[in-house]
Amino acid sequence: MNRSIDSIIAKKVSHDVGILIFQYLNDIEPLIQQSLTAAKLKDFYGLKGKYSKGRFVCPFHHGADNPTSLSMNDNKRCFHCNACGKSGTYLEFIMYMQNISGRNSYNDAKIFAANHFTKLNLGFNSIADFEQKLKDKILERYRKTNSLRYTDYYDIWLLPERYFSSKEQSQVRQYQEEQQTKPSLEVSLSNSTNKPGFILESLDLEMTIRHLKAQNIIVNGITDYDEAVQVAKNSKLIKDFTKNADKLNSVDKLTDYMSKKYNIDIDTALKYGLIFFDKSSQHQLYYSDFFMLNNRVLFPVRDHETGIIVGYQCRRTDLSAPRHYKYLNITDYQDNLITNENGTTYRDFVPFKVGNFLFNLYELKGKCINTLWITEGIADAIKLSSMGYDAVSLGQANLTDYQIYLIDKYFGKDVTLNLFFDNDDNKIGQNKSIAAAYRLWQFGFRNIRIINTFKEMGKDITDCSVKLHDDDMLRLFINHWEKQAYSFAPASNEDLSALLKTGLYSESEILFIDPRDVERIISFGEMLNKYLDFKNMTYQQLKLLKKLCSFKEDEIKILLSLSTKDFLDVQNTNETEAAIKENSNTNIDSTQEEGNVEGSLINISKAQLFHLKKRFDIGIIKKIDNECSKKQIAAIVGNIIKNKDFDVWDYIHKKGSQHSSTSIAPSTTILDDGNFTPVYDDVSIPF
Repeated sequence: MNRSIDSIIAKKVSHDVGILIFQYLNDIEPLIQQSLTAAKLKDFYGLKGKYSKGRFVCPFHHGADNPTSLSMNDNKRCFHCNACGKSGTYLEFIMYMQNISGRNSYNDAKIFAANHFTKLNLGFNSIADFEQKLKDKILERYRKTNSLRYTDYYDIWLLPERYFSSKEQSQVRQYQEEQQTKPSLEVSLSNSTNKPGFILESLDLEMTIRHLKAQNIIVNGITDYDEAVQVAKNSKLIKDFTKNADKLNSVDKLTDYMSKKYNIDIDTALKYGLIFFDKSSQHQLYYSDFFMLNNRVLFPVRDHETGIIVGYQCRRTDLSAPRHYKYLNITDYQDNLITNENGTTYRDFVPFKVGNFLFNLYELKGKCINTLWITEGIADAIKLSSMGYDAVSLGQANLTDYQIYLIDKYFGKDVTLNLFFDNDDNKIGQNKSIAAAYRLWQFGFRNIRIINTFKEMGKDITDCSVKLHDDDMLRLFINHWEKQAYSFAPASNEDLSALLKTGLYSESEILFIDPRDVERIISFGEMLNKYLDFKNMTYQQLKLLKKLCSFKEDEIKILLSLSTKDFLDVQNTNETEAAIKENSNTNIDSTQEEGNVEGSLINISKAQLFHLKKRFDIGIIKKIDNECSKKQIAAIVGNIIKNKDFDVWDYIHKKGSQHSSTSIAPSTTILDDGNFTPVYDDVSIPF
C-alpha cells in the first residue's frame, strides 16, 4: 500500500474517531441511558428473579441462586450484587455481560447499547469496526481516484448525516485545514530577535475541547475526565474516607488547624467534608502501610455532574517535616508496593488530575450567577463562599482549557470573572492570573477582572482573614479590592509582536506579562538589543534581565547608566535594588553635577563610577581618575564590591604602581564603557 494513503488513513481515522465518533457517542448517551431499564436488561439477558422488586439472580458469580442478590435501580441506572460485590452503571453491566474489554470498552458498550437497546442501527459494532469500515471506504475511493490529497476524503462519513449540518461539516473541514498549516503550539526557546509577528487568535472553545478529548482517547482510550470519574468510583481510598469519615477525622485537630491557618470555623469545614487525618488512624485504612496522608488535611473535590468525590487535595499541616510535599492530589492507593533506588519499599498513590474539575462547582452550578470568583487555593474559595461570595477554586495556579469549558457550560461567557490569585512576592500568582485572563479572552470571555490583596495583609484571602480576624472588616476590604480591580484588556497584536521581537521572551512568556507594562518593557528590551546578543546569554543572565524588566521607569534610567558587564555581573537582584534605592536618594543638584563629571572622566568607566559613588564624593572621584592608573582604579572598585576596608590614598599617591598594600582578589575581564571591548585581561584584577 502507498505510504501516503497510509498517512491519509491514519489522519482521517484519528480525526473521525477522536473528534467525531466520541463526541457523537457523548451526545447520544442521554438517549442510550433512557433506553436502558431493568426490564429491558432482564429480557435481553434472560435474568431470573423478581422484576417487580428489581431483584435478580446475579449472573457474575459462580453458583449464584439467590433471586434477590442482584438489585437494579432505574432511577440511578446502576446495579449491585450483595453477594459478590459487583456493581456499576447499566453500561458497565453490558460491558461485563458482553465481555467487552480494552481501551475503548466504555464506548464500545455505548455502541452495543445504541444498536440493541436504543435501536439506532449505527452501522458499526465497535470502535475497531468503525475504524475498519472507515479505512475500507477510503481505500475504495483511492482505488477509483488515486488521489493523495487529504481534502478529497473529507466527505467520507460513517455517522448519520443528520448529526452534522452543512455548517458544522464546514467548520470541521476548516479546522482540519488549519491543523495542516498551523505551526506547532510548542514555542521555540530560541532568543533570536528575528521573530515573526504575533497574533492573539480567537479560539473556538467547543472545537478545542473536542480536540483535547480526542488526544486523550488516542493516547489512553478514554478522556481524562471519564477516566477520573471511573477511577474514583472504584477507589478504595475514597470509600475509606466516605464510609468511615467519623472514625478517620480528627475533628479537634481539624478545628484547631482550620481556625489558626485559615480562620475557617469547624461547621464550614465539615460542611465541605474536610478531614484531618492523624497518623494514629493509620491502622484503619484499607492499606495500613500507606503513610502519605499522615498529618494532612483532606479537601474533597466533587464531580460537577454527579456530586461524587473524585479526589482529595491533601495539605501538609507540618511543613517542617522533611521530604514531604506541601500538597498531594490523591484519588486512590497504588495496589503494588514500590522499591526505590535506596531499597526502601513503600506504597504510592494514584494521582488526581485537578485540572478536570472545579472545587465548589457542583454546589454552584444550579445558581444564577452574575459574578464568579476564581481562586488558586481551595481554602480561599471556602472562605469566600462562607462569606456569601460565589467562588470556585482551580486547586492550582494554572487555569486549564477544560476548566474554562466548565465555566462556560454552567455560567456562560457573559459572567463576570474575578480572578483572585495569590499576590505573592515572586509574582507567580499574578503572572498566572494574566495568562489565565489572556486564555479566557481568546475563548470569548470579556468581563474579566484581576483582584489583588494588600500585600501587607497577606498574599491571599485566608492570610488576610487570619490577620484581621473580623469577617465584617474583611468584607469591606474585599469589596474595596473588587472596586479597584484591573478590568483586563489584552495588549495589541502590534505591541505583542514588538515584545516578541525584542528576543527576551517566547510566545508563551509574553502572555504572562501585564498588558499595562508591555510598552515600558518593549522600550527596555529594544534598548538592551543595541548592546547585547541574547542568543549567547546563559539562562541565568536572561532570567536576571527579565526580573529587571519589572523595575519602574526611574529605576530603569539608573540601570541604563551602567555598563553591560557590570549589569550582567549583578547576580543578586536585592543588591541591584539596594543600589538603585541608594542612587535614587541623590538630590537633583548633585545628579546634574555628576552628569557633568561623567563627561570629563578619562580613566573611569560608567560601571566603575557607579560603585565609586557609593564610597566617595565627586572631588575624590576626580582625583582617582587623574592620579590612578586603570589597574589601580580596578583594584579600588574591587575592594568596594567586596566591602573591604582600605585607604584610597594608598592608591592615589602611588600612580603607576603595580600593586598596593591592599590584597586584591581575582576577577574577570574589565569592559570599556565605549565599545564593550576588554581593557585588561589580568586575573589579578578584581573588576
